[in-house]
Amino acid sequence: MKNEIFCIILAGGRGTRFWPVSTRAHPKQFISLTGEKTLFQKTVERANSICGMSRIFVVTGREYADTVKKSAPGIPEENILLEPSGKNTTACIGWAAAVLASRKMADGIMVVMPSDHVVDSIEGFSKTIFWATNAALKGWLTAIGIGPRYASTGYGYLQQGEEISEKIWRVKSFREKPDRVTAERYLEEGGFFWNAGIFIWSAGRILEEIEQYQPGLFNGLARLGETVAPDEDMYNSLESVSIDYGVMEKAGRVAMVCADFTWDDVGNWPSVRRVRTDQGDIHAVDSDNYTIWDKDGRLTVLLGVNGLSVVQTDRVTLIMSDEYSQKLREVVADLEKKRPDLF
Repeated sequence: MKNEIFCIILAGGRGTRFWPVSTRAHPKQFISLTGEKTLFQKTVERANSICGMSRIFVVTGREYADTVKKSAPGIPEENILLEPSGKNTTACIGWAAAVLASRKMADGIMVVMPSDHVVDSIEGFSKTIFWATNAALKGWLTAIGIGPRYASTGYGYLQQGEEISEKIWRVKSFREKPDRVTAERYLEEGGFFWNAGIFIWSAGRILEEIEQYQPGLFNGLARLGETVAPDEDMYNSLESVSIDYGVMEKAGRVAMVCADFTWDDVGNWPSVRRVRTDQGDIHAVDSDNYTIWDKDGRLTVLLGVNGLSVVQTDRVTLIMSDEYSQKLREVVADLEKKRPDLF
């Protein structure tokens, strides 16, 4: 049916900044960081409120196929797209769009959403997507902007342009993750929003843009056909480029809608304290800004510390200053070579 809405959940990330709890076998999106349900399951709930389970698609690593099926049994198996390897967001989004087009649904509206973010209100999320869908129906590539709560250097930014129609603005520019001085200037000037990585457009429209700006990748997607489990060599030949850099920064008709919900990408261990309480038995004296994760019930005693994460699993204890949270990915890459048994 023309202009039906489909939710495309991107669930292939490894979540290395949440090691040692997040591992290759059990990454961040399949962990219960904020309650009993996993981040993936909560994303499915939001998607279901928008389009129903039968129109949810999941793009994930083929090693997570069983996890996805068990976590969300209502999603049709033919809607689970299994990547042999991660090839960045233009490839997986374009692939999902190509699958929709192969099923005669090129006019369908795609709501692309990461699987590992925290959203506080399904109602507010649905309302925001409604406005964004109105823009997508008029041919706009639409992003969701988050009003910045502080000068973050960890997010890309959308610069708001003129208002196109009610609740919809043109995106004047995409800005890469800024340094501290630039982020503070964005906050002071106003008109800059965090890029949530949530996008709304028609399947046919995004395929047109990929063909224009990434023609080699587009041709590779055409060779995949309608398969949901592509040949490894064929998929690995696709160029690895983000949708922001590969398409959105180059396209002409790009719009944004301001989020009517509170959002957090929960990108590292320090960020967990913004969205949940600590997990474990904790005794803290003259201590602040800490994250504790220990499901085994051991007592963690903190005395005079600030800006610290203590994460314990059955085999690893991570003690990390907040200032080093962005370097955890490098440490994980090194340890994977030296201690592959931990992954």
